Amino acid sequence: MRSGDADVRCRAAAHRNATPEVLLIALGDKNEYVRREAADNPNATPEVLLLAVKDKNANVRMNAAAHPNATPEVLLAALTDKDIYVRRNAAGNRNATPEILLAALKEKNWEVRSGAARNPNASPEILLLAVKDKHEWVRKAAKEAIDNDPLLQLQVAALEAKVAS
Repeated sequence: MRSGDADVRCRAAAHRNATPEVLLIALGDKNEYVRREAADNPNATPEVLLLAVKDKNANVRMNAAAHPNATPEVLLAALTDKDIYVRRNAAGNRNATPEILLAALKEKNWEVRSGAARNPNASPEILLLAVKDKHEWVRKAAKEAIDNDPLLQLQVAALEAKVAS
């Protein structure tokens, strides 16, 4: 991207036809807004997101961790980030695997654990752990997930019965 105008570079990074090659170039831009747009672009590939999740700016990393194209590799990298909101976005991403959600539940920050409990992919086993969390809001998130899904209610009840026997 040759333009000296950051606005033009931002629009290019956000463009619906931007290729992964353009997005990789945009991630090297000195302007954080250009990099944020690249990390948020629907055409961002796992390669683009893996680079974005290592950016110096937390907002760029947050966009990468929340991106629908984020792979488990991207999410695992995000889960080790120093910023809690990057980690929370990784825990809440619909592409998070059970292993990622379990790792997020071991996190010391309650917002990250709550993100895992709110994740639509949270298994009954994950939710059973979350309802016993030390933080009220994590427990509440897990309880709401269970209460709002009749199938999860049955699965959790079956697990509790199995543990009790």
